[in-house]
Amino acid sequence: MNLVLILTLCIAGPTLASAASCVCGTGYVNIRSSPGVTSKNKIGLLTPDACLPFTGKTQYAGSHVWFNVDYNGQDGWIASNWLRTSSTGCSAGSSAGSSSGSSSGSSVGSECPRIISRSEWGAKPSNNPLVPLPATPKYMFIHHTAGRFCSTTEACKAEMRSIQDLHMTAPRQWSDIGYSFLVGEDGNVYEGRGWNKVGAHTYGYNSVGLAISFMGNFMDRLPNDKALNAAKQLISCSVAKGELESNYILKGHRDMKATACPGDTLYELITKWPHYVPN
Repeated sequence: MNLVLILTLCIAGPTLASAASCVCGTGYVNIRSSPGVTSKNKIGLLTPDACLPFTGKTQYAGSHVWFNVDYNGQDGWIASNWLRTSSTGCSAGSSAGSSSGSSSGSSVGSECPRIISRSEWGAKPSNNPLVPLPATPKYMFIHHTAGRFCSTTEACKAEMRSIQDLHMTAPRQWSDIGYSFLVGEDGNVYEGRGWNKVGAHTYGYNSVGLAISFMGNFMDRLPNDKALNAAKQLISCSVAKGELESNYILKGHRDMKATACPGDTLYELITKWPHYVPN
């Protein structure tokens, strides 16, 4: 970021502060206890079109301008990239969620794909409480479900329910669906355990990595462009929001154990993606 832009942002901050009484999410954005991204300062999640009172203070940190908000009586900071300001007051019913990683089905701004939330696809409650990730994950693992393909949102929602049932019943009997997120050939991302929970996807690495699983069997063909682009956007979005280390390592499931996952054709492709590190 050049000096002129930095000065412009620093000047713009107080101007916006004097005019706005609220800030509202244009996408899913973390609320933090201090300006900047660390593994320990996340305190909540602002969802699209939810608003919080703006204190008028801004601060530049880590290449972002951060807005100070009143988050349920706590001092909160949000990166301005995913905000709009409002001078008409916080709208009734506006709210922010806890830092659970859940998300609604609204569009998540220019850097993130559409994420279909657990409630939207009809997820059952977890069998047991899910464990929070101890720190920002370093790995992104690519899987396929090796099951049915889906190319419409309704078909993908039904497949999500089927996969959850498979994972939560015998013989697996996991606490919930194993993956962090899944991708359908309708071009949508589907929330599994989400960004902030330990998964059940890559043995020995569940507490240090996230997993994206493509719905279908990709031994002999690639996912369509809509699915591939959604997965790439999700990875970029995760980094931008501090949910994945910027120097993350990309791996296929077969890199970590003896398995055909994520399918021969898909695996060959992801070895050419940024951040892939061969064994």
